[in-house]
Order: sequence, then structure tokens, then C-alpha cells
Amino acid sequence: MHILWLVMGILGALWIFWDTRKQGYPWESSVRWAVGTFFVPAAVIPFYLFQSNVRSKYNNQPKRGKPQDVTSDMQVRCVHCGEFYQGNPERCPHCKTVLKDE
Repeated sequence: MHILWLVMGILGALWIFWDTRKQGYPWESSVRWAVGTFFVPAAVIPFYLFQSNVRSKYNNQPKRGKPQDVTSDMQVRCVHCGEFYQGNPERCPHCKTVLKDE
């Protein structure tokens, strides 16, 4: 019976080590998970499965990219002629007044 527990502990530790490496854990962390699984598999394996499920949900969320330029869709009124224009031009498209100071 003791040999069965030893084999189960070794197989569980190997599986946890392989799975943590596959998920991108650092080598030291994978070894810690495997050692914990070998000594206390009934407590470590359910905890590992729970936290890996939470971690995978967190990692699957869309990443934030660069902020989009929302000013290109805004309409701004020219201070000289009063007409609206879009974007960020150097001159007013209607009266050709310089909008940007250098």
C-alpha cells in the first residue's frame, strides 16, 4: 500500500511540474508545486487546479493596446471663421488660418 502512495505522489508531482512549465511558470515555482504535490497531494492538487483555472481566465482577457486617437473624430470650431472641421490640421480647411503655433 505504501508503494502505491509513493507512485501516486511521484506521478502527481511529475504532472504538476509538467503542467506548470507548460503554463509558463518559472522553474523554481514549478519545483515548489511538484514538491508540495509529492508530500501533500490531497491539499495541493485541488488548490493548484483552482488557481490555474483563475489564472487562465485572467490571462484570456483582452490585452489593452495603444490608446486610440479620438480627436480625429471630433469636430472643432475655427476661432476665426466659426466653421467646424475634423482632425488636427495645421490650417483651417475653410479660411486657411494657421491653427497651430510653432
